[in-house]
Amino acid sequence: MHSIELLYDFASPNCYVAFHKLREMRERKGTTLKCTPLLLGGLFKVTQDAPIPKGTLEYNYMMRNLARLSKDLGIGFNPPHERFPINSLRAMRGSYFAEEKGKLDEYMSKVFEACWSLDIDISVPQNLKPCVESLGLNFNDFLSFIEKEETKLKLRNDTEKAHQRGAFGAPTLFIDDKEMYWGTPEVLWYIDEHN
Repeated sequence: MHSIELLYDFASPNCYVAFHKLREMRERKGTTLKCTPLLLGGLFKVTQDAPIPKGTLEYNYMMRNLARLSKDLGIGFNPPHERFPINSLRAMRGSYFAEEKGKLDEYMSKVFEACWSLDIDISVPQNLKPCVESLGLNFNDFLSFIEKEETKLKLRNDTEKAHQRGAFGAPTLFIDDKEMYWGTPEVLWYIDEHN
């Protein structure tokens, strides 16, 4: 069975849908899933790129398409248009806290849902409290952890490593640590069918 690594940022609605498709593949096919944080804002500085402008034809299509895919997966999709692009910095740093506690998958699910289904502003650390505490984790420890210099450095380093591996956006997927895919989550339906 194949292993798939997902390079993700909570700021990306494509990552939200890709994550849930990958979880479905893991449950159905036994696909091994590894999730690695990156910060799109930092990556875009290096690549001189930017998020899709809100209100453009491309943005509107992306949102319609993701709504279709979300329906197919049975997940909610209620994009926070007024806050796009999303500031995910502290939520992304929190991934390392959850990973240390063995709760990364659950944390990702809660934060993605908060942002892209429940219309919760994840840029506000206090809004992450229900996500953290629902996993049985201490929120004050979480707040301290996400402001540590080593946590900040780890996210910067992981973003730089992602770029060195060829990533220029998210979701970026590596199949068996070899073949790279990028773009809309439909690629996962292709991978699912052909692997």
